[in-house]
Amino acid sequence: MLTNAFLLILSISFANAINFEGCNVTHSCWFHPPECYLNERAKCISGVRWAMEPDGLYIQLQTYAIDLDRTRPVYAALGFSYNQRMNDDTVVECVQPLQGEGKVRVSFNDETSNYVLYQATDVLLENGTTRLEDGLLTCDVKLKLDNVLLVANESQFMIHDLESQPYYLLFARGNANPYTLEKDIHSVNDNPQFPWMTQEMVSFCRGHHGCTPKTYMLVDGIQSRVERYWRYRIAVLHGIALIFAWWVLGSSAILIARFFKPLFPRKKLLGTAVWFQLHRDLFLISLVLQILAVFFIFWQASWVWYECSYQCTLKDFSKKMHAITGMIAMVLALTQPLLALLRPSPSSEYRYIFNWTHWLIGMTAWSFASATMVLSLAMGKTGLNSYYGYAPNWIMGAYILFFIGCNIVMEMLATNNDVRMEKNGPSGMALSHLNGPTVESPLAPPTRSTARLAVFFLHLIVALGVAITITVMLVTILYSHSP
Repeated sequence: MLTNAFLLILSISFANAINFEGCNVTHSCWFHPPECYLNERAKCISGVRWAMEPDGLYIQLQTYAIDLDRTRPVYAALGFSYNQRMNDDTVVECVQPLQGEGKVRVSFNDETSNYVLYQATDVLLENGTTRLEDGLLTCDVKLKLDNVLLVANESQFMIHDLESQPYYLLFARGNANPYTLEKDIHSVNDNPQFPWMTQEMVSFCRGHHGCTPKTYMLVDGIQSRVERYWRYRIAVLHGIALIFAWWVLGSSAILIARFFKPLFPRKKLLGTAVWFQLHRDLFLISLVLQILAVFFIFWQASWVWYECSYQCTLKDFSKKMHAITGMIAMVLALTQPLLALLRPSPSSEYRYIFNWTHWLIGMTAWSFASATMVLSLAMGKTGLNSYYGYAPNWIMGAYILFFIGCNIVMEMLATNNDVRMEKNGPSGMALSHLNGPTVESPLAPPTRSTARLAVFFLHLIVALGVAITITVMLVTILYSHSP
């Protein structure tokens, strides 16, 4: 709807302003959206024209600015990318203030951050001009390819050798700070202001090294392989699913397995011991939620593994560690049912190794999962720290301490002077055993059963309260920027 209204304004006011001169003849061209053609100029919002010259690359950027904030400077930027993502990209950008001369600069995309390279700008750019007329920003500049070696050593890796290989093109536009001309982040929703990227890689050749110059007329631009509308929703569902999987289902499964073996010594649920049936079912449901959450979060990210940026700020490092700790938790969780299939019989001399290993892997997985959730708070797709400050940190930290406290209280309640002689639980249940991470016999008379149940249900209420609170926060943030 917003796109259609924007295009209607263009068709009325600025139908012939976008420059198609020389396209696919003397100049290569790429216009946005893909419906923008020479005879459909009313559909054009922005475009790039370029041509190889003996001493470098001529670039012209154009974009309408009437849908941007008219009280602030505007910018257009062209990135040269290895991989259709905003990372490791050399950028040529143009910023036009409300009054006075505009700036044409070289910058570098370091993941989601951008840094202006002033020394590189001085040696690489020539004849840079900007103008804003009738709502159309136009920028012309020459990128002097032979001067790349003059760039300072510390910035050399930020300047791509455009003639060495093909690159994807990225195009972004938006507003800038009126005092510093620092660019604002571009739109992060599905609309005409979201960046474009080519699906075809582009070669920049002046005829050196045996290459043949080529002109392009690109009509295949896309904004995102998965719509941002769905990417945000998948990210939110990912977080909701995992907080329920680990802190509601997983925590409950851990408490049941460790402290509830003797509570129903002669009762069965669906043919097996009550504690074991509950422990197994809760964990398997948790595991299914984990698998779905991890699958879809990688799908929305086009199966790209997140790496830290060059600057690797604390926020960037948190993103990287979120992926690492999350995958460790996932792998450890997957090993649990496989390990259970290989458990020795209760009378085996190696049974205690399985018992301790099963318990240790489970607690380690829970710890990594909890760390992963805390690391997610600073991430842009959740926005929890951005919108709620450190309140989510306090909520999550309090729950982690509460769960540890519940385990300590349960240990005290379950302490029993009975010697653990029995190896088999009810109906010969193989997981009821000696010499494992438990404090009592599965057939011993249970101590303080009512108190244990009270602690368990108190934990369940708190875990549900935390999960629901974080869920409400995530959904509120989601609908505030992507209704």
